[in-house]
Amino acid sequence: MIVLDGKRMGGREELHAELKRKLALPDYYGNNLDALNDCLGERRERELIVIEDAGEFLEGCDAYALRLLRLFGDHGIQVILD
Repeated sequence: MIVLDGKRMGGREELHAELKRKLALPDYYGNNLDALNDCLGERRERELIVIEDAGEFLEGCDAYALRLLRLFGDHGIQVILD
């Protein structure tokens, strides 16, 4: 299980920094959803992701947050909003 901190994901830049840190993404990670899609496609394990303080994440990232959640789902990753 991977726990993401919604308080640290209030905007796109902060969101990608948190993803890179918690998902152990490579140094060449491009800090965008296309790059995340590529990185998730290379992973074999489909972890459970919990986003704590999800309200702040959803409010701060708006439609971008929904695109991220859809991307996780496309890769078979279950997300729990807490």
